[in-house]
Order: sequence, then structure tokens, then C-alpha cells
Amino acid sequence: MELTKMTSLLGLTMLFGLGAATQPTFAKTPDTFAAPPSVVAFDQSPAGDLKIDYVNLPANGYVAVYKSDATGKPTGKPIAHAPMTKGDHRNVKLPLHEKPQAGDRLWIALYKDTDQQPSFDPGTGDKPVWSRDELPAQNMIVVR
Repeated sequence: MELTKMTSLLGLTMLFGLGAATQPTFAKTPDTFAAPPSVVAFDQSPAGDLKIDYVNLPANGYVAVYKSDATGKPTGKPIAHAPMTKGDHRNVKLPLHEKPQAGDRLWIALYKDTDQQPSFDPGTGDKPVWSRDELPAQNMIVVR
């Protein structure tokens, strides 16, 4: 009887030991979590500035605002832009170079400052985080 108890105890020890050995292991991750590039803005009636509630940039760069063309795609020239440092920003106000009309759809785009120049050069020196065809829909707001 003593041999049966010993065999059972050895079997349980091996079972639990094997279970612990097959547990998944996780790679060490940095203590800080890097959020993806993102923008949060809501429909508004801008008087002189456009308000963006939240911006997160993966690197130093720019936030820019474009009007929509007849097909709903962003136009070529931004109506507002501003330099931003890497990281998250809240309650960003962008001065508008051109006043949008009620009903206009505005697109908010993010750019990485890849040319290290103090001027905003979309397409030539500063690279978009998203292409014009893949701008997230939540980056579009409507002027009231």
C-alpha cells in the first residue's frame, strides 16, 4: 500500500511539474507602452482655430487639416497645420489659414518630420503617417 501512495504522489508531482514547464512564456516588454498614431476630434464650428481633442505622434512631426474634394478625399493644400513633438497632446488648437464653410468635411492628418527642417513640407520633406487613401474615418470631422 505504501508503494501505491508513493507512485500516486510521484505521478502527481510529474503532472504538475510538466504543467508548469509547458506554461507560455512572454518576452520582456518595455515598462512604457507606445500608443499608435491617433487623432480624436469632433464636429465643430471653428471661429478662427480648429480644436483637436487628442493627438498622438510616433515621432516629432506635424498635424495638418485638409478640406475634402467632391469625391470626399482630402485636397492637396492644408488649411491648417502645426508642428508637434513626439507623444500625446490634448486640446490642440490649430489656427486656420482658410475658413471652412458649414457642411465642409475636414480631414486631420499626421506627418513625421523626416527632413529635420523647420518648415512643413508635405510630400517632399515630411512623410505622412497614413496615406491619403488610408486615413482613418475618425480623422474626418464636419464643420457645423
